[in-house]
Amino acid sequence: MRNLLCSAAVLAALAVAGPIRAADAPGGAAADFGGLFTNTCLAAFGDARKVEQFMEAKGLAPLPDDTAQGFLMGKPGKAWAITLGAGNYAVAQTGDGVCAVFARQAQPDAFVAEFQRLLKGVPAPLQVNEVEASGPNRDGTHTRAWGVNAPDAPSGILFTLTTSTDPGMPLQAMASMARVATTDLIPLATPKKR
Repeated sequence: MRNLLCSAAVLAALAVAGPIRAADAPGGAAADFGGLFTNTCLAAFGDARKVEQFMEAKGLAPLPDDTAQGFLMGKPGKAWAITLGAGNYAVAQTGDGVCAVFARQAQPDAFVAEFQRLLKGVPAPLQVNEVEASGPNRDGTHTRAWGVNAPDAPSGILFTLTTSTDPGMPLQAMASMARVATTDLIPLATPKKR
């Protein structure tokens, strides 16, 4: 029950934080990315049908299975391509509940700021902590992760953002969310004072 309350509170708070519309913000692509993440992954967390319903309402069919697998990383599920403003994006929903949004082009600093803006809307007593990320961190590609959970809850939500400054990369940003055990949410080590 505590997990349900934690998830419901996180999602309600993030929905209130809501996406900034591209016309209202200087970082239009980052706002589009954040808005797409909010309207798909956040809105559908716990009910994958909501991603499908969102895409159907936009008149978008799922990608063919062979194309979708590039976004699903070998897992069963569905993926869609969508264009917002001048940006090209994809949304993937796996059968095990992982939801991700991908961007062909990204301004990493603006995307990180947008993602952090979404997470600032999480109310107490829920905790948001930057946690260890298992993802690429090399040559202009960086992965950051945040865990959101209630104190003493057995599970929480892992938010992950990977961005790249490499113009040769086919995708320059990926944001995902998934339910995980709180034991998997390992806080980043605090730098030692010298």
